[in-house]
Amino acid sequence: MSADFFRPGRTYAYDSTGFTAPELITLFRVVADTAHPDTGKRMAFGWLRVGENQAWSPYAEPADEWPACWTDVTANYGGQEDAPPPTLAADTARRAHLLADMTKVGGRWKSGTVAHWYANNGYTGLGLRAARHDLAVLRDSGAVVQHDEKGVRYFTAARPGVRRG
Repeated sequence: MSADFFRPGRTYAYDSTGFTAPELITLFRVVADTAHPDTGKRMAFGWLRVGENQAWSPYAEPADEWPACWTDVTANYGGQEDAPPPTLAADTARRAHLLADMTKVGGRWKSGTVAHWYANNGYTGLGLRAARHDLAVLRDSGAVVQHDEKGVRYFTAARPGVRRG
């Protein structure tokens, strides 16, 4: 992918405060940059941290958000001491991709739906166990909401600005 978009291995900041308040800085560590197989729409996948003392969460960013609101700050925030282990890169990219599609498509997502999504998006060798795990990770991060009804469990993308719990 070209340099006019997020680059894997780089850290970007979104900060309207001019980098003067670390507790307000949003950092995005890019793990993967890819294009949707059907539409060609580009997405960057990785880890997002909002605020200095917050936990990293899976995240996806579409190309149409670049470059106006993001600044490459790898030199200042590129240290790996607080980054997730590199072995999680593939899982993170897949989960961020899944979350992006869940948000875009909407509806109810069950583990079987996610297993089919894996196959349709080139994630080979993954089945129901991986789907259940990915949905649980996204649920625990607050990105999706778990719904339990009699005889069925499904997940929906969390709506921005809606506080749960």
